[in-house]
Amino acid sequence: MPEGNGISVDDDRKSELSDLVSQLGAGISEAHYRPAYEAAANVCSGIFSTIPVDLHDVTHEAIMAGYAAALRDLEKGNLDDQVRERADVIDG
Repeated sequence: MPEGNGISVDDDRKSELSDLVSQLGAGISEAHYRPAYEAAANVCSGIFSTIPVDLHDVTHEAIMAGYAAALRDLEKGNLDDQVRERADVIDG
């Protein structure tokens, strides 16, 4: 099956999405870059065949930004209630 779903995104929309993702990912630290890149690559490998090819890069960057933000929050101890509840279950 070829990658992408045959749908294309107009250049203005793609540029808008790219700018937004760049802002989201602006804070990726050097320590978080590699794990965020690898996590995004793993997620993207399962979804690239379902999204337009011209959104592959922006999708990968968005996932990286989210993963890096989660790592940053964990380092700071900023855990939401759902994460705390799961930790309590695991620690049992």
